[in-house]
Amino acid sequence: MGFLDSLFRRKPTQDQFATLFIAAVRQRGYTGELTYKADEFRLLHGDSAYFNLHNAYHAYCDARGGQRQGALQGYVSTLLSSGQAMPHSLAEARALLRPVIRGRSAVEAVRMHHLRNDGNDAAFQPAVRPFGDDCVVLLALDRPESIATLTNGPEASWGITFDEALAIAIDNLRDSADNFVEVAPGVYGGGWEDGYDISRVLLPDMLERVPVRGRPVFMMPTRDLLLVSGDNDTEGLMRMAELCQQVIPHGRPVSPCMYRYGEAGVERYRPPHDELLQRQAHLARTLAKGDYDAQKEALDHLYEEHGVDVFVATYNLFVQDGDADASFSLATWTRGVDTSLPEVDRLALVRPDATDEIGEVRVVAWTQAVAMLAPLLERENLYPVRYRTRGFPSDAQLARLQAMD
Repeated sequence: MGFLDSLFRRKPTQDQFATLFIAAVRQRGYTGELTYKADEFRLLHGDSAYFNLHNAYHAYCDARGGQRQGALQGYVSTLLSSGQAMPHSLAEARALLRPVIRGRSAVEAVRMHHLRNDGNDAAFQPAVRPFGDDCVVLLALDRPESIATLTNGPEASWGITFDEALAIAIDNLRDSADNFVEVAPGVYGGGWEDGYDISRVLLPDMLERVPVRGRPVFMMPTRDLLLVSGDNDTEGLMRMAELCQQVIPHGRPVSPCMYRYGEAGVERYRPPHDELLQRQAHLARTLAKGDYDAQKEALDHLYEEHGVDVFVATYNLFVQDGDADASFSLATWTRGVDTSLPEVDRLALVRPDATDEIGEVRVVAWTQAVAMLAPLLERENLYPVRYRTRGFPSDAQLARLQAMD
């Protein structure tokens, strides 16, 4: 135990953490196969199942020394719960049902896993309800030591539809009383800490009871943090966005968006203040960077395994003039290279060895490029969105695109 004890006292490498995690799983009695994939930082187990170690690793490293064991065991319980038997009837499942909200990129990661392992995603039919622009609602079972997400929806033996099961799950949230705590002037955070804090946004009447100035506006930066402020409190909204920026590097990101309830249900809230819009836009780019990086890693592996010669362009994030909130994203499109482009703010069009007045590199606004070069950009069935290049702009087209500084 000397080696394991030493790892609890210092920050391990990813490989060391994998060794620690596997040992903890074995100590809990798991005897099945566990295969560590170092290049993807995940474990393969069971029947083509996988367990990403990224979130567990970050939670472990961020925890104080005395809390690391608890953080580790929480994720071990999550892995072990994936092998537990499902309730056979609705009577057994009813009290355990809960709704969970996840970013769309989390569901897309599962689809990519099916593409890599099965060669197609035909068998992947997740049962979800869209929530806003970038999230979905899924079913889960609330087990004593973990949350088991039901990606495929309710079991057939329960005899209910997904919508019926979700209605039960949402109603089960009402068993807990309101628990909002003022975490900054004009900003309230969920204080349940039960894994379903952000799920409470599915209870709009509960949000209406939060004592904010104006109508409630909420954010779900990570799976464990719900923040609420009011649309008549500009300073509160600014503080809420700032808090999101602080917590996202230390949690499991969900959404950078501000939301509220309108007549037609949940809707994006777009603040009427330039400074707040700029801050929120930077927050969105920060999350997009993480989503695109993970997507690129998965696509690179997929294309390599299937012999597909496509360059998956990187989503680059830059800070402008030293202002942390004045950021922009950029991707590169090179002549002669079949490319999968992320949606960015600026596009660098590269013509190797060009010597004319246009130059070797011309950086243009994404919106202008998409409008003028639409026939050369084919939207792919991916999230976050990417565009497959079909050729390259002519010199005449490049000349019509306005270069950016």
